[in-house]
Amino acid sequence: MAIRGGLKTADCLIFRGILVSNTCALCHHFEENVSHIFFECDYSFAIVSSLMRNLGFLLLRPNILQLFEYIDESHTNDKDMYFLLVCSAVYHIWRGRNERKFGGNAVSSTSLAIKIKTAVLSKIRMWKKGGILSEML
Repeated sequence: MAIRGGLKTADCLIFRGILVSNTCALCHHFEENVSHIFFECDYSFAIVSSLMRNLGFLLLRPNILQLFEYIDESHTNDKDMYFLLVCSAVYHIWRGRNERKFGGNAVSSTSLAIKIKTAVLSKIRMWKKGGILSEML
């Protein structure tokens, strides 16, 4: 849904005539849209950077499609793990965004990154190469 524009971000709601604040619920600095939330936002970029430490060389912050393209082109043996990391990050960041916006519960990017890493580790331990991949995290 994040890739296809199916998430009800502020820009989508405003386009439909629903009056909401257009400020990002995660960083409170920029307009909220899918590209910003995943991963142009300082908050979400800090999360994905801590999960994928080799992103430091990027000059610009990637959006979700650019991040998937980067993984597809540069990772051969561990693509599945990185795709799982990104998908888990999208899921948890969206939930965190909703908890902030509607529940008033704000979690730090560090805490959310640890939660994502734990979820991914529990999943990849069941894979054949799980032991090797879990050492990478």
